[in-house]
Amino acid sequence: MRRARPLDRNTDPVRDTKLVVIASEDRYAVRQYFEFFRSHRIQFKCLETIDGKSAPEHVLQRLNDYIEEFDIGEEDEFWLVTDTDHWIEPGHIQGFISAIRQCRDKGIKVAVSRPCFEFWLLLHFEEFSTSSNLTCREVIELLKRVDCGYNKNKVYNLAITEDAVSNAISRSKANANSRSGEIPQKTETHMHLILDEMLTDGLITIAQSSSS
Repeated sequence: MRRARPLDRNTDPVRDTKLVVIASEDRYAVRQYFEFFRSHRIQFKCLETIDGKSAPEHVLQRLNDYIEEFDIGEEDEFWLVTDTDHWIEPGHIQGFISAIRQCRDKGIKVAVSRPCFEFWLLLHFEEFSTSSNLTCREVIELLKRVDCGYNKNKVYNLAITEDAVSNAISRSKANANSRSGEIPQKTETHMHLILDEMLTDGLITIAQSSSS
């Protein structure tokens, strides 16, 4: 028997609250980012990597296990959030492609960032880079300059505001050449696909930021 739908009752959710479950290869950054948001209509659940199994197929397995364990609502969403990073290299790309195809078959949405999730964070503070081949290390160095002392284990220290999120969405959408579930061929992120409608419809707000 599946367990009850896993809503956090401490946030006083309304009856039709949507659950948005996000599985990522990261342990801290993605979860801490989504903890910035508050809503009575949306609840984010992040399934981070805690056992070192960060390959896309392992991330997908965590989503599959979650779906099997809990009762799920018709409107609930499931996302696999992944970087290209080294997963597009010859020894890994077949597993990467397979995981994305399985997501498509199962109705799981995919948000790919090239080269890494930090590029999405960078867009909160800076215009879209003209470089088509930024490495993750280069992205992190740029992020450190716009928000001094960036630490991927302490994303909650970033000055994430609603205006910053809106800017990131606009910059990402304006330069998106790939669709969800496709592998970008240049520096790009699909993270805006998760938040765009929610922010536009006023369903989510920022809980706090380091600048407040």
